[in-house]
Amino acid sequence: MEPECQSAVIQAEGLRFRWREGEPDVIAIDSLEIRRGEAVFIAGQSGGGKTTLLNLLAGVLKPTAGRLCVLGADLAAMPNARRDRFRSDRIGFVFQSFNLVPYLSLLDNVLLACRFSPRRRERIAAAGSDPATEAARLLARLGLDVKALAGRDVARLSTGQQQRVAVARALIGRPDLVICDEPTSALDADARDAFLALLNAETAAAGATLLFVSHDRSLAPAFDRTIVLSDINRPGEAKR
Repeated sequence: MEPECQSAVIQAEGLRFRWREGEPDVIAIDSLEIRRGEAVFIAGQSGGGKTTLLNLLAGVLKPTAGRLCVLGADLAAMPNARRDRFRSDRIGFVFQSFNLVPYLSLLDNVLLACRFSPRRRERIAAAGSDPATEAARLLARLGLDVKALAGRDVARLSTGQQQRVAVARALIGRPDLVICDEPTSALDADARDAFLALLNAETAAAGATLLFVSHDRSLAPAFDRTIVLSDINRPGEAKR
């Protein structure tokens, strides 16, 4: 671990990513630093590389070049199995497409995060609870009635309901870093504001860092600071 990684949850220098050799970079960020406990809003338009960047930060993709340190670790240097475990234990990710498992109930979809992560289960136990109780608590705070919806297939839930199940799955077990990719796109104004309040409250209670990406800049005041992705991602200007 590099010494300067210890104080930053995310630190990137000369970060580059391209999909294939010989193709142009889609990510070219010379410097990015996000510190522990920050709630950061990243504003980015569709096609601007925001989802690609989030997948790099979560270790789903590996950089083409440069240095990327996440939670004190070089994810690109880890073997695949270790990187998957690191992500399961320490990073909560809310995908645009939700990635819910259609044959599982809404409660079991949330508990899936704990099934693959002993560390999340340990954190819940340390707080005096158990995974099922914690999952129900999070779903209730997000406005979902577990008993009323218990028998309903998750594929039959509304888009907004599916979105909230995905958020509860990301938050359970208090991960160190929570990454959200356009999580409020299907919510009305009241539900969106309540969701942002919950998201900030839950991440703050866990001492977690929150990284929230959206094209909707009206959400920015809910966060500690804003990064405009086009200001830091300059693939056309990257030095070869």
